[in-house]
Amino acid sequence: MAGREITYKKHTRSTNIIGALVIRENNLTMVTRPNGNIPVKNNFGYGLYYNDCRFLSGYYLKINGQRLTETLSSDQNNYESMTFLTNPDFNDRNGQYVNKETISVSRNVVIPGCVIETITVNNFNVFTVAIEMTIELAADFSDIFAVRGVAGGTEGRLMPLRYDGKILCLSYLGRDGHTRNTKVEFSPAPAAVDGGLCAFRFDLEPRSSQQIRIRIFVEDLPPGDRSQMPSAVSIQNLLGQIDRSYQEELDRTRNFQTDNSLFNRILLRSMLDLRMMHMSMGGRTFCAAGVPWYDTLFGRDSIISAIQVLPYRSDIARNTLKVLAHYQGKTHDDWRDEQPGRILHELRVGEKANLNEIPQTPYYGSVDATPLFLILMAEYVDWTGDTGLFNELLHNVEAALAWIDNSDLAGNGFLSYATRSRAGLFNQGWKDSWDAVMHADGSLARPPIAVAEAQGYVYMAKNRIATLFDLIDRKDDAGRLKREAGDLKKRFNEAFWMDDRGFFAMAVDARGKCEVISSNPARCLWSGIIDKKYAPHVAGRIFEPDMFTGWGIRTLSSKERRYNPLGYHIGTVWPHDNSLIANGLYRYGYQDKSTTLFTAMYEAASAYTQFRLPELFAGFDRGIHNVPVKYPVACSPQAWSSGTMPYMLSTSLGFRPDALHHRLTFANPYLPRWLNNVNIRDIRVGDSQVDLVFQQRISGTLVDVIEKRGDIRVMVEY
Repeated sequence: MAGREITYKKHTRSTNIIGALVIRENNLTMVTRPNGNIPVKNNFGYGLYYNDCRFLSGYYLKINGQRLTETLSSDQNNYESMTFLTNPDFNDRNGQYVNKETISVSRNVVIPGCVIETITVNNFNVFTVAIEMTIELAADFSDIFAVRGVAGGTEGRLMPLRYDGKILCLSYLGRDGHTRNTKVEFSPAPAAVDGGLCAFRFDLEPRSSQQIRIRIFVEDLPPGDRSQMPSAVSIQNLLGQIDRSYQEELDRTRNFQTDNSLFNRILLRSMLDLRMMHMSMGGRTFCAAGVPWYDTLFGRDSIISAIQVLPYRSDIARNTLKVLAHYQGKTHDDWRDEQPGRILHELRVGEKANLNEIPQTPYYGSVDATPLFLILMAEYVDWTGDTGLFNELLHNVEAALAWIDNSDLAGNGFLSYATRSRAGLFNQGWKDSWDAVMHADGSLARPPIAVAEAQGYVYMAKNRIATLFDLIDRKDDAGRLKREAGDLKKRFNEAFWMDDRGFFAMAVDARGKCEVISSNPARCLWSGIIDKKYAPHVAGRIFEPDMFTGWGIRTLSSKERRYNPLGYHIGTVWPHDNSLIANGLYRYGYQDKSTTLFTAMYEAASAYTQFRLPELFAGFDRGIHNVPVKYPVACSPQAWSSGTMPYMLSTSLGFRPDALHHRLTFANPYLPRWLNNVNIRDIRVGDSQVDLVFQQRISGTLVDVIEKRGDIRVMVEY
């Protein structure tokens, strides 16, 4: 195991992207400093990314040789950024002294399939200023795995820069035969081009301005493909489509309004960020995992984010199921950890993937994506009543169940993992960093490893699919799955429970129980595998100070030997983890504790710029810091973090859809103290729609049905 190439590398070579401006559309992503620049030589991860390749590694603006001072920057529109800058003291081209803060520069960037930047320079002096504006461009065409530091850098051929008076072209001929181009078009043309340094010279009269427009196109051309620049009309049409899609998301989110304006803004930010993470394959739109590191299809992440937003839109779940079914494992391939029926972990399309130097083509090393796929299927049918999709993907469902049954690698009756790939993931649960699963003495778990939450997913999946089998009159299979789920629950509670610690083990490995206190078993509340007699212990233990920071539940107790509040999976707080735990607490009747987590996440989101919850944050106690301490290279946005607040809201409302029986039940709705009213319009269950109002009263949360459209019965259970 010690020789495994990828697993034991650092999480990322890049050191800090806190405060970065991030804009994205489909699979084109731009990450810059707040001033709009990409440092020419940077190991921070800034750049322009497409198809797992960095097409710009430098994009740096100066005025008369000086760096500008940022006064305002924003990427709140997700596909557009705005930056306002001003000058330091400098001498212009003619040697004239120019006082600081007398020149303003605005940078507007949109990303409709290409990058379009409009730079406007204003002169507020009473005299003419001879400006020289330079932009330095560089493209290293590094594979995302090289940027992250988990693989070597480019080994193809960087071509000489070409400039024909209209377009500057930076090119790379990859060892995979692909030609990758970054083409830059200027209007007006620069006065001089020296390599990647472009100089614009103009004399700005008092109170006048100069505008420069830059268009950047990226191309990933397989052998034989020819370059084809998009037309101005097609770009404008695409920009219009993007505008409309965001307006639709805005309208959809306005169907869920509360009396708390701050929460409304947090919810809107979450939904717009989920829209930002949309990616399409074969005409099917799903959520990529996160930017910049995980900007692709991830089985686990895409499934969980689809579950989180099912009350708001079901099309993402449907598309996610179909895309994952398409890539479902078909053969035994140790390099990719592929087995028949297994749902993928990660799909990459860059140079290293094309050369098969990495196994993500796709890579299947996820122990939980397969049962989660089954859970998403059942949740989707609950909300939509679409048994047609279930029947269409029935063979995929059966293959997934078979993979689960064939993946008891230790022979102890539990779903477990052990990588076969020499470049695979050592750990294959959601905590997949190399040091994420350990024993109390700090020694690392050894395969085969059965993590607690994966057993819960199997239990939940078999119960849920059994119900669907009943619907298609496969009574014997339904009964078998229910018996297997019941047997698994019994064995799990016996094998994972730690009497001396009053909690469940994180995992069971080749040496026995991993007797540490972690968030893993708390997810078992979500799946329902925890016996009721143990539920109070779990619900109470995770709120003790070593686990609950005040901002959320830590991944690992601060009392454990390997605890690190800045360790990726060993002490940090992950919003999506807390959303699943909160839902589980609610299911077991701990509405007050669920609401405590909802409140913690609400307050954490309130402390972040634009109210955007990142992938994770540090696990320091809230009493020490009055804001969450940032994790330096967290993805932001990250799809399942963006899904956290929508999911916590639907959890607190107690949604229990049953589209097949035309029912919508609200089980013990329980609003937090900072929400008094929730108004919902057009909540869709099957073919029906309902308008509702939730009101917090001394006696509890009341539900009023304002209007029903279609054949549906609405019930409230207290």
